[in-house]
Amino acid sequence: MNKNIPAVSVVIPMYNAEKYIGECLDSILAQTFQDFEVIVVDDCSTDKSCEVVESYIGKGGGMDRIKLVHRKINSGTPAIPTNLGIEISRGEYLLIMDNDDMITATALEELYPIAKKFDADVVHCERFFEFDDKNYSKKIKGLCAGQYVTEPTLITDDLAERVKGLYYFQFVWNLWSKLIRRDFILENDLKMVSSIAADAMFTCLLVCSAERYVRVPNIVNLYRIVENSISHQKRDVPKKIHVWMNALIQGFQCFDKFLSEREFFKQRPDIKYLALEVWVRECYNNVFDIYAQIPAWQLDEIIRHELEGVKDKTALMAFLFGRMNNLHVQLNRQGAMLQQMNAQIQQLQSQIQK
Repeated sequence: MNKNIPAVSVVIPMYNAEKYIGECLDSILAQTFQDFEVIVVDDCSTDKSCEVVESYIGKGGGMDRIKLVHRKINSGTPAIPTNLGIEISRGEYLLIMDNDDMITATALEELYPIAKKFDADVVHCERFFEFDDKNYSKKIKGLCAGQYVTEPTLITDDLAERVKGLYYFQFVWNLWSKLIRRDFILENDLKMVSSIAADAMFTCLLVCSAERYVRVPNIVNLYRIVENSISHQKRDVPKKIHVWMNALIQGFQCFDKFLSEREFFKQRPDIKYLALEVWVRECYNNVFDIYAQIPAWQLDEIIRHELEGVKDKTALMAFLFGRMNNLHVQLNRQGAMLQQMNAQIQQLQSQIQK
């Protein structure tokens, strides 16, 4: 390894995190593995976040160990600051952290050797520590369906199976759960989309493009639940629909373009459709609870407004139309099955009475 190139670049998009960014940096500087740099990208914070970061510059490894980069315009999500941090970074691997989270002292010492052993594009932690910001009660949590690995495991290179894994919730969306090879990101021109579900979309891109994707049992991330964070904010109905419609549109266009440029998905439109289904379902599931809160005509008006300024929405509309018809067919089949079951029940009741 070139001594001028750190093994790991820790990238932290930051916005108004003065209460937490110090703990985040403390956990990084406490690493038993010290071949790393830290890049904090400030997204126009209005509190004292930058002052806190500046107080750490020069600590634990020289003046260039921690870099603070300022954006001139607030982007509204961590995506754009993260893209900038990746561009500026020099490390062989990237760890992208939220500005209010932490990692265990041995996190890099555990993950980097695994990445090197497998020559991995992605090292994916399936579980993490979750803690309440109010009382610091910590518990182990996982968001995958199915069994967790017990040792570092290279996943299949069969893209059809990988997409099915996405469909059946076998991957943690959060970007901070992954150590990612920087050159792999640059070679595939992977960028985060500016939406509330940016981590989920980036994970979809990783799963569908990484040649060597390793799942590990290591629990090294400490995820803090903050009530007023972007992902936990309470929103009124139109705002919530706007946020998730934006995620749907931005993510769908990004994912559709990405898949359409790859030969496998050109040859397997069925798997491409399933991959897009993963994304549409993710966005719709987050607004499903509000469908019953407003009348259909009002929902129609809101969605029409959201779609008005969207360029080249043909692929999205075609997908949604096809999805609607598929759901209609499924409902009809379920209705026919219910009728058949009711007829059988009535026949059994009649026989019992006799």
